[in-house]
Amino acid sequence: MAHDPRPPPPSSARVAILLILLVGAVGSVWAFHDAKSRDAQKAEDEFHRRVAILHSLTQSQIEKYQNALLNLQMIFPIDGGMSQAEFARVAQALKEHNLGVTAFEWVPLVTAKNRAAAEARLPLRPNGQPGEFTEHNAAGQVVRAADRPEYYPITYAEPLAGNERAIGFDLHVAQSSTFVERARETRQLVLSSQFRLVQEEASKWGLVMICPVYGASPNSSEPGAFRGFVQSIFRVQDMLESTRVQTWRSDSILDMMFIDDSEPNPALRVLYYRSSNSTLQHPAVPTERQFRTGLYEEHSLMIGGRTWKILYRPRPGWLASRITPLPLVRTAGVLSITLLLAGLVHILGRRSADIAHEVTERTAELNESRRLLDSLLHALPGMAYRCQYDSQLKVIYASEGATVLTGYTPDDFIWGRVHFRQLIHPEDVARVRSVTQAALQAHRDVEIEYRLLTRDHTEKWVLSRGRGVYAENGSLLFLEGLAIDITASKQAEADKLAIERKLLDGQKLESLGLMAGGIAHDFNNILTGILGNANLARFKVPADSPVVTHLTKIELGTARAAELCQQMLAYSGKSSFHIEAVDLSQLVNDTLPLLHTTLASRARLQLNLSPQPAVVLADATQLRQIVMNLVINAADAITERPGEIQVTTGHRRFETEFLRAAQDGDTLPPGEYVFIQVRDNGCGMAAETLARIFDPFFTTKFAGRGLGLAAVRGIVRGHHGALHVVSAPGQGSTFTLILPPSTQPVSLPTPVPFETRKYSGKALVIDDEAPVREATAGLLATFGFTPLTADNGAVGLAQFCTGPAGFTIVLLDLTMPGMNGEETLAALRAIAPTVRVLLISGYSENDRASRLAGAGRIGFLQKPFTREKLEIKLRELLG
Repeated sequence: MAHDPRPPPPSSARVAILLILLVGAVGSVWAFHDAKSRDAQKAEDEFHRRVAILHSLTQSQIEKYQNALLNLQMIFPIDGGMSQAEFARVAQALKEHNLGVTAFEWVPLVTAKNRAAAEARLPLRPNGQPGEFTEHNAAGQVVRAADRPEYYPITYAEPLAGNERAIGFDLHVAQSSTFVERARETRQLVLSSQFRLVQEEASKWGLVMICPVYGASPNSSEPGAFRGFVQSIFRVQDMLESTRVQTWRSDSILDMMFIDDSEPNPALRVLYYRSSNSTLQHPAVPTERQFRTGLYEEHSLMIGGRTWKILYRPRPGWLASRITPLPLVRTAGVLSITLLLAGLVHILGRRSADIAHEVTERTAELNESRRLLDSLLHALPGMAYRCQYDSQLKVIYASEGATVLTGYTPDDFIWGRVHFRQLIHPEDVARVRSVTQAALQAHRDVEIEYRLLTRDHTEKWVLSRGRGVYAENGSLLFLEGLAIDITASKQAEADKLAIERKLLDGQKLESLGLMAGGIAHDFNNILTGILGNANLARFKVPADSPVVTHLTKIELGTARAAELCQQMLAYSGKSSFHIEAVDLSQLVNDTLPLLHTTLASRARLQLNLSPQPAVVLADATQLRQIVMNLVINAADAITERPGEIQVTTGHRRFETEFLRAAQDGDTLPPGEYVFIQVRDNGCGMAAETLARIFDPFFTTKFAGRGLGLAAVRGIVRGHHGALHVVSAPGQGSTFTLILPPSTQPVSLPTPVPFETRKYSGKALVIDDEAPVREATAGLLATFGFTPLTADNGAVGLAQFCTGPAGFTIVLLDLTMPGMNGEETLAALRAIAPTVRVLLISGYSENDRASRLAGAGRIGFLQKPFTREKLEIKLRELLG
């Protein structure tokens, strides 16, 4: 036998032949079952089509019953009344077209006053007795109806024969009373559940359709007075049997079951069962669960406010009768194709064996070369690449570093599933393209830094170094190089800049705060002299003097200047805080009259206040100033179009990212906070304006000092809170004040009666500012004191030592050159521990002043102050 030099078919070919045979066998089985399932599906589709037709006919038939009762209802409001003969004629005509109706009835509303007259109009009872209103007693016997304010007696019934027992029966106490009242309340047609009819035997079950009747009304858009009900009575079996007669010809393969889905009693849910087997006179009624076994279809009907479900299923054995010979034909076809394919694979296997032998040798050589290259590139940081420099920048090669750098595998780039240019940050694309093109045209190496968007949407900084590969004629063929991740070094550089910027910002705030606090202190000293002398002048001139007008203007101007100083102190962080539990929602409500006065007609104010207490530990006056400043700024931002300002309070969880974006929020931990938010739909702010809004003396208003938001930030900083701002041109602005919550209860202020008093004794004023000393001494004299003054602590102590017991009170400036106020106070207390001292200062009450004032018999008064404020402090210390 000659030897065949050709290699045998590869084992893969033999495996392929076995797989083809196996797949063919499986395919033939599948083809058989698929054809069989298609036949079954066709049968199911036929079943569903027949169900749709039959259900449509059933629904139409049942709707006829409703329409018949509605037609009867319409006659009463039109005619205004109807005799028994007229009712019988109309009802008889309707009954001829609705075979399932047992009777139509008229049930009027009869009051207790009209009962006797209504009973007189009832026909005689079967025993010859006069008609009367009846009801069932506890034993189920028909007795005369008890007295009640209203009755629903059955007055007309058509046909009357067989329904004599129902005439006069009061539906107020009938089994259907619940449905009668529902029809009256809803003014809609109502269908009852199954119950035993008054005029039927105990084994008969019935249904009642009830429709309320109203009289004519002068206003056609509203119903008239309620008059009663018309109702149609059905025996359940008769009603649904009539439906069966009308729909039987539509299909003879379907079983039907009617279910009252609104009925909670399982024993009354099944209304009717119809079998498609016409040979059975009394088919066994399956349960609802048995009926739902196998193929069935369910439809719903809304009848008089109740939901009926109709279940349909095919006659047993009908699906099996629809199977055709097609499954066997398809199975034979699949087996034939399988044998042909197996033979073809055997022939091709021999040819592929020769080719595979040659490919194996060449592939081994190529794999070794690629292994050496991959080994070298694996040691390099980042991603090595080679691209065909065309419009698509097609990647020819990418190292494994691509996965670490971008999240995409080298194959994703090589097969075009992702393009490298798509990963470059949109803001850097134009710069990368221009720099790369310029370098390649000059035959220089390319080196550029840019941002890259990775697969998980993170941003990385990349340093790319590459060069072009050119043909002999100088045309560019490829771009190859290395891309290295430099995100860490970029982040370190950014963190360094952020720290430097934060330090610079802190230094600027500190220097500006010191300057603002110093200026405010000096101004307060000056204003104290002005305001004190104005108060003295007012006190000494008659009330009707024309000088009073000028003094009032001086006092108002001084008050406005004092407000400016208070804003500067708030910005510098030296403003005093009277800390107490404050409900932010209540604070906004209390400020509402002032807000409306400030806004006038410039904008509409909308409040979204938390129903739950939003309590913080804060100075209510300072927070009220924040709300006023933010609302006034929002109103100023609304210029031409009608505006709206929303003020919202509540509790909310704030995350780290949100807090870091807020002013002074980077030290707050994430968690639950209380907030006030002021939002407007005004002109908004550009980024450059937004960056400077908290700078003192910066303003965009035509008239303004630029201290409002600077003071707001100082108050927020003093309350250990944060202020978040979002704004864009044309989109309005949103300011969110974030404060730590408190669980302390909010206390209500108790008014204290004020009485003007006269004092005696000596009062010592120690202050280095002559105008302040003189004005304060003058004010003290108006209260009956004998004032003495000293321009420094040492002089004041010398005067005090001459007779400590003769001094009623000492007014002491905290900030003085040489011996300051705290040192002077200690010396005074050492001489006379019980002496009363009123500390005065151009600064707000700070921690040092609060500590000293809390030592007993010591108070604090901020400059400038009026005679009234001085009197209040004197009363606190001496009263």
